[in-house]
Amino acid sequence: MIQSMLMSTLMFGAMFSVLTISLNLQYARGGMINFGTVAYFAAGAYAYAIFTQEPPSGLDQYAFGLNAPWWVGFIAAGLAAMIFALVTGWPTLRLRGEYLALTTFAFAEVLHSVLLNERRIGNGSVGMANVERPDPTVLGLDDTLVYTLAACALMLATAWIFRRLLASPYGRLVDATRDDEIAAEAVGKNTARVRLQIFVISAIPIGLAGALYAMITTLVAPALFTAEVTFFVWIALALGGERTIIGAILGTMALVFFQEAVRMIPFETVRSAQIAASVEEVITGILFIIVLRWQPWDRLSRKAQS
Repeated sequence: MIQSMLMSTLMFGAMFSVLTISLNLQYARGGMINFGTVAYFAAGAYAYAIFTQEPPSGLDQYAFGLNAPWWVGFIAAGLAAMIFALVTGWPTLRLRGEYLALTTFAFAEVLHSVLLNERRIGNGSVGMANVERPDPTVLGLDDTLVYTLAACALMLATAWIFRRLLASPYGRLVDATRDDEIAAEAVGKNTARVRLQIFVISAIPIGLAGALYAMITTLVAPALFTAEVTFFVWIALALGGERTIIGAILGTMALVFFQEAVRMIPFETVRSAQIAASVEEVITGILFIIVLRWQPWDRLSRKAQS
């Protein structure tokens, strides 16, 4: 039981760490408050399902199933997230602060509503079940272990690429755009283009994580892609600390471990399980408030610098 919990924590923790690392690039380094992270996650998952699913038959109501190999769907997931980021980023990144946050949240809710009500995309509220995925058992490998390793590989690749990006001269341009946009423009830098580039670049691994999520769960449905995912990632980023990739990973792992530990508790009644789920959300919210109120990571950073 403990081994299963730790494996699940590592698998989902690594996968959601990709979202947290991407949000860290957008917010902590790019200065963009994105409350629509789940939209790019959903775009990747649905793109993967549509590309790999068989053509509709029987009671299926979705219009397209391309029956492509899994790797084609995986690439399509990243492209779908990138295209959605381009479409939503161009009008929204003209805004700043809470206006940007509300607009990105609105775009995510619009996408969720479309996926929920337009059955020709993905069977509406029912979603698409039995999503195709690679079967490691054919090679005699444990599927949980393989997908855990895949999630870790995606997380490490995302962290390495973003770390190299931010350590380059382009990374200093990103920091300059966040710190003083007017000064950056005064020396001839196109800050609007930089913001859009960061927005789009960070969306691609989120889409790939969405494809991996579809492989792991073999299901894509609107109920899996709600605003709760966005707030989960924000809480993880706050817990781990801003402007640090390691902190983003540790914050996500800690939050996923806490949720998995609660799920492992045996409950005798459905009511007790519902109460435990509510308590879990309350404790998570309290942790978020504590971190925002006292900002322990900023204090530790200032103490280390002094």
